[in-house]
Amino acid sequence: MFATVQDTGGIRWGVGRHMMAEMTPSPDGSEAEPFADFYRQRWHDAARWATALVGDRARGEELAQDAFIRIQSRFALLDNPEGYLRRTVVNLARESHRSSARRKWRERTNADREESSADVATGIDPELLAALARLPHDQRAVLVLRYWADWDETSIAESLGCQRSTVRSHAKRGLDQLRAELETDR
Repeated sequence: MFATVQDTGGIRWGVGRHMMAEMTPSPDGSEAEPFADFYRQRWHDAARWATALVGDRARGEELAQDAFIRIQSRFALLDNPEGYLRRTVVNLARESHRSSARRKWRERTNADREESSADVATGIDPELLAALARLPHDQRAVLVLRYWADWDETSIAESLGCQRSTVRSHAKRGLDQLRAELETDR
């Protein structure tokens, strides 16, 4: 199982909290290297998307890692691994929000997040993260994917399994709610 990859800059990229083995190319040189390259190129983006979708950096990174674990076994068979990664991150975030325990935890920690300083590692303003966390999942997903990840309407619609017009509607409603919340906080 893929655990960590060390690039030439000495930075270690990890997948899964409990996996610590060094990844090396398989003896026959098959799938290990293409997946490792994909992981190095896309992990940071996947972690940012997931963090913004769930409203918590640690949970977002965990979801991004889970997404790569799910992709690894299918990687050689995928026609569009980036699209599969997007869909997997969105679905994992949706599953996370369905859990009532997670919902209760988010409500308890929202107040703490609003008081903390900006998250330097991800460049995400905690006030904005907290406001995003209070939006319904689909509105939050559309705003994050559209304005943060710079996806087009078609890609977002495919990832969420909805029409482009629904994406536009979620974007407008989400932006309206964000503006109202952020203006009342000032």
